[in-house]
Amino acid sequence: MAVVSATVRAVTVVLGPFDQTSGGTDLRVVNVYFDSAGVTVTGGTDTLDVAALGATIAANVRDGKTYTPRAFSLIQAYRTGTSNVFGTVTLATAALRLVPTTSDFSTAATVTGSNPVDAPFGVSVTCVVT
Repeated sequence: MAVVSATVRAVTVVLGPFDQTSGGTDLRVVNVYFDSAGVTVTGGTDTLDVAALGATIAANVRDGKTYTPRAFSLIQAYRTGTSNVFGTVTLATAALRLVPTTSDFSTAATVTGSNPVDAPFGVSVTCVVT
């Protein structure tokens, strides 16, 4: 299985009405948008990884805090033309790992690197912030 390094396109902090901590654990939801930057990710054999996810988020948020990823959810499929690629997401050591799939989340799909990107993958990440 080959690991393809993802290129992060944007990181956004999701703000809600209950985001202030009350002396407990500081949890924050961050959306991370990324793609393969023109590299093909072959379904069934390759993964698309955002290396050092917590450090990547911290570098983009720039608030001097440490972000420790805890939970993940795909919020935006990769789109090129009329083609969509979905994916399952996990944490592999410190990297966010996406395995490309079709919309059933169980059939392998390929991200063709030569296709233009209309929308990158989007993953919602819940982090403990210290």
